Amino acid sequence: MGIKSKWALAKIGYKVGIKYRFHFIVSMITVPLSVLIYYFLWKSIFSYTSQEIIRGFTLEGMVQYYVLSMIVGFFVWADVDKWLSQDIKGGHVTGMLLQPMSLLCQYLVFEIGINSLGILIEMIPVFLIGFIFFGLKVAPLFNFTAFLVSVTLAFFLSFFLSWLVGLSAFWLQEISGLRRVKRTLMVFLSGGMIPLTFFPEVVQKIFHFLPFEYIRYVPIKIYQAEYSPLMVLAQLGIQLAWIIGLYFVCKMVYSKAYKEFVGAGT
Repeated sequence: MGIKSKWALAKIGYKVGIKYRFHFIVSMITVPLSVLIYYFLWKSIFSYTSQEIIRGFTLEGMVQYYVLSMIVGFFVWADVDKWLSQDIKGGHVTGMLLQPMSLLCQYLVFEIGINSLGILIEMIPVFLIGFIFFGLKVAPLFNFTAFLVSVTLAFFLSFFLSWLVGLSAFWLQEISGLRRVKRTLMVFLSGGMIPLTFFPEVVQKIFHFLPFEYIRYVPIKIYQAEYSPLMVLAQLGIQLAWIIGLYFVCKMVYSKAYKEFVGAGT
């Protein structure tokens, strides 16, 4: 498939996102409320402990972290496991396998189309709230550029991990429970619920050997200029290495899934 075909597939994903516009309308209300809830929650925690800094965060820094976490979350959200599972159940995958574009690439372009609508509708209110009420500032040019690169890489990480979960639908009848576990783990282990610095040092070291912190925590720290320029480049390199590694794992698992699919005569 050429560029026009890929663009058409991305537009389909965008239109599918529009069909779920009620979800986006609700998000425009719930997401800003979530920021306010985090603010009052941590304000109470700081007041109770009588500390100005907790685990390296001031109250303002903590709220800004959650604002950035939500913004990153809009970029990296991947629901490909849901779409793949539905298409396998409905028998639509058979026709997709006949297309000149690989199955993975079809879903990747489709997912980008869906995410584009979410970024446009959901991200803007959070940005406005962060800048107007919580002192969120535009990062220096180097960090802002590196942040955009890191978030893009984080999306591919999230996509490949979700793709691996979706491939399990070739063997399992129902993967909704597995998908819920995946979502919870990815948010928790990526620092979406609490910053990873709140965990014991031993646990933090273990996290460094997992891909999850590079989905949310690392892009946020890059934006907040917590890393030196050399360290930023190193973090981007690690992200890229994880993407390459997961890509080959996805190819291997897909090869086995395809054989299972064809062997079953589906």
